[in-house]
Amino acid sequence: MKKKTMTAALIMVGMLVLSLPLGAHSSLSKLREKAEEDYYYDSTQFSIWEGVEQREEAALNLVTLSRGYEEKNDALSELADEVERAVKQSQNAYENSEDKVEANQALGAAAEALCDELQRTELSEKDSRYPESLIREMNSQEDQIQRSSYNDEARAYNEELEKFPVNLLRHMAFLEPLPVYDK
Repeated sequence: MKKKTMTAALIMVGMLVLSLPLGAHSSLSKLREKAEEDYYYDSTQFSIWEGVEQREEAALNLVTLSRGYEEKNDALSELADEVERAVKQSQNAYENSEDKVEANQALGAAAEALCDELQRTELSEKDSRYPESLIREMNSQEDQIQRSSYNDEARAYNEELEKFPVNLLRHMAFLEPLPVYDK
């Protein structure tokens, strides 16, 4: 009889151990899903992924412009290559990951450096307005990305992951923090 009681107790303990991470996972899944929905379209219908894509497009337009002036300024070639690498890094980063956040920041820095160098280059009258305009477009998208309600939702989810007992169970329940796109 003792063996059956011991077996039953072990089964009960095993079920409790399994139910804790499963419970944590299911209760936090809704919070994570809300944040992930806001990544694609937040409460203002802004989409972080589209904002990042528009930043990539503006950066590539800046590269196209700079390629036409490489003969006048040797520094433009290397800076344009750096912007292209940053765009590829952003495009290849897994959606909604820390890598995507870092790639987005690196893209902005590389594009700013290229814009600064283009402004020190003698551009045609027609082309002279484009570098600053493209950077303004990138900055506008970055501002919207940083103000997206996704960031608040991701922060709330991440705060829940740090609370007891979730902080002890989150790895067993495969719960990872969400990246935040504001500085």
